[in-house]
Amino acid sequence: MKLQGRIKYYVKPIVVFMLTISICFALVVAMTYNRIQIDRLTMEQLVLEKSLRINETLPRLLQRTQIVASLISLNDGNISGFEQLASTLVDDPAILNMLLAPGGVVSYVYPMAGNEAVLGLDFFYQDTVHRGTIPYETLLLANIAKETRELVMGGPFTSVQGYEILVGRKAVFLEDDVEEYFWGIVGITFKHPDALEGARLDDLALLGFDYELWRIDPYTNERRVIAASAPYEIHSQHYIDIPVNFLNVNWYFRVLSVSAWYSYPATWLSGIVGLIISIMGAAITKNYEDLKVLKNKLQQLSSADPLTGIYNRRHFMETAKKQLDRVTRHNKESFIIILDLDHFKKVNDTYGHQSGDFVLIETAARISTILRPYDIFARFGGEEFILFISDANKDNVMRISERICQIIAQNPFQVMGKDITVTASLGVASIAPGNTLESAIAFADQALYKAKEEGRNRVNWRV
Repeated sequence: MKLQGRIKYYVKPIVVFMLTISICFALVVAMTYNRIQIDRLTMEQLVLEKSLRINETLPRLLQRTQIVASLISLNDGNISGFEQLASTLVDDPAILNMLLAPGGVVSYVYPMAGNEAVLGLDFFYQDTVHRGTIPYETLLLANIAKETRELVMGGPFTSVQGYEILVGRKAVFLEDDVEEYFWGIVGITFKHPDALEGARLDDLALLGFDYELWRIDPYTNERRVIAASAPYEIHSQHYIDIPVNFLNVNWYFRVLSVSAWYSYPATWLSGIVGLIISIMGAAITKNYEDLKVLKNKLQQLSSADPLTGIYNRRHFMETAKKQLDRVTRHNKESFIIILDLDHFKKVNDTYGHQSGDFVLIETAARISTILRPYDIFARFGGEEFILFISDANKDNVMRISERICQIIAQNPFQVMGKDITVTASLGVASIAPGNTLESAIAFADQALYKAKEEGRNRVNWRV
């Protein structure tokens, strides 16, 4: 009897103990799983933020080749003002040089000092003088630029001067009375990794993550690291790879935690803390809320510009293409407006980048007040904005464009207690039946640069 009583005495404590251990174990597993998911979402958020910075930094630098190529086309191949133009465009310390290669042979380079070795390089192997001295990828890029007629980028690779570089190439085609013909190549060269400094990749290490930016080398077909935290090593399978795509570039961003989840003391202590069910329940609830917030942030980052809050470039292209399909089906007109703030660099240089950011935010807010709910408005990059207007005619669009010009120029911005006047130049183009969104953007971009040439603070229409 005493033995039976003693057994009954211990049965309930044992059952409660086992039940408590089971509940605690289940809760610890759930917390661990949520921890892994939160870490993954955090990594995805960081990768997306850095990818957006790369997508903003490099295309902004590469756009200078588009400017030169457009002016060469407009001037029927006349390059007499190249050095003066290049001196205004080579305004970033990451830019090594800009070059012109009429017929594929480099004949002009700015600045000349330190870049003499580039002169005479033949991008298409039309002679044998420099054969074997030109990096394979720059030859490949020249051919891709000529075949696709698009702005292309490549690298990093070692240049003839011995630098690690990234390069941009844009083929120029002209027309005579008979046919269109290939004029040559416009190129830009960046120092690597200086060109990536704007993306601030090293911030990831401060947040407790290792990173690696890599690509597949087009010549060797091998995996090549572009940038990485130091020291970098894969110490677990808990990492993510996300593609970074712009122009013809296909890079990949890998991020992983510096420490594995099981190496944190808190993970082990959670087993003890898990004995208190109420605390564990509150922790799980908080984890699920964290997951929800991170998912919402991730969704917002994928569509919104982080500074101004309006659409970003990628979401604009996706949304505008869908809207264009709808407009085309209903035989309605649509238009592209590209806006660029005039002399915006002076605002940053004079008042600082925070003041420049304020001007961009206020500009976006002002323009948003005069748009219709279904107009698509986005930050296109830097100080450039873009609009897709549908269900309107040319007169309506011109009124909108002029009003945008006025609300920016006629209302000074309050910067550091001072009123400063900022103006904007606008390029407008209609989307003709059968034309693509990309071609309309190119036409609007040409109109924008025409507005700049005509004195800025005006609207130019691309017929």
